[in-house]
Amino acid sequence: MRYIVALLATLMFAACSRTPASRSQSQAASTRQMVASEGQTPSTDSPMEYLLASSANDFHAHRPPDVVRFRNVRFGHSTTSAGARQYLLCGEFLPAQKGGKVEWMPFVTIKTSGYEQYLGAQAASWCRGPQVAWDSDEDLSPTLQKRLDSLQ
Repeated sequence: MRYIVALLATLMFAACSRTPASRSQSQAASTRQMVASEGQTPSTDSPMEYLLASSANDFHAHRPPDVVRFRNVRFGHSTTSAGARQYLLCGEFLPAQKGGKVEWMPFVTIKTSGYEQYLGAQAASWCRGPQVAWDSDEDLSPTLQKRLDSLQ
C-alpha cells in the first residue's frame, strides 16, 4: 500500500512540474506539448478531428509566429514499436513577416496522451520518413485555416 501511495505521489509531482517549451520564430525547431491534464483538450470523435482542433488551438495560443496561411496539410499515422498507431497531422505554414523573404515552415501535430506540436526541421523529419502512411491524399489546409480563423 505504501508503494502505491508513493508511486501516485511521484506521478502527481512529475505531472505538476512539467513546463511546455516556448516557441520562438528564431528557433530552428521548437516544441509544444499538451497532455490532457495540462489544459484545454479538444473533444472530438476522430484522431483527425482531434489533431485539427489541437493544431489550430496551439497556433492560436502560442504566437509568434502568427500564421498567414497553411499548405500541404495531411493526416496519417506511423506504427510504434508496440504495434499501435500514432496519428499525425503534417503540413507547412507561412509565418507573418515584415518584408524580406517568404519562407514556409514545416509543422507536425502528433496525437499522444494529448498532443505534441513541432515546428521546423524536427517537424520535417517526422513527416518525411518512410514509416508514415497517409490516410488520404486530401489537403486539409483549408479546414485547418478555417479552424484557426474561427479562434481569432
